[in-house]
Amino acid sequence: MSATVEITEGDGVYTADDSETGATGRGSSRAMALAALAVQLQGLEEELAEELDPKTTLKVLSASTQERFEAEGVTEQDIDGAIAWTRDE
Repeated sequence: MSATVEITEGDGVYTADDSETGATGRGSSRAMALAALAVQLQGLEEELAEELDPKTTLKVLSASTQERFEAEGVTEQDIDGAIAWTRDE
């Protein structure tokens, strides 16, 4: 059986799911979801950062971070609190 990637959209977020590995990538566009999936599949965050232009790299890594925050239940209040704490240190 060959792997397929299904891309879905919900609330303005695209999700790319790899049927073989179960890996998922999310982004604000189909292309960014696929790029985030590629990062998940290949573990190429650092290597990818060297190959892509800075703007695209930021978008890919931001999507990865957003997915992690959502999975861990991090809220905007948590982020604001962390920023305030960091500024106070």
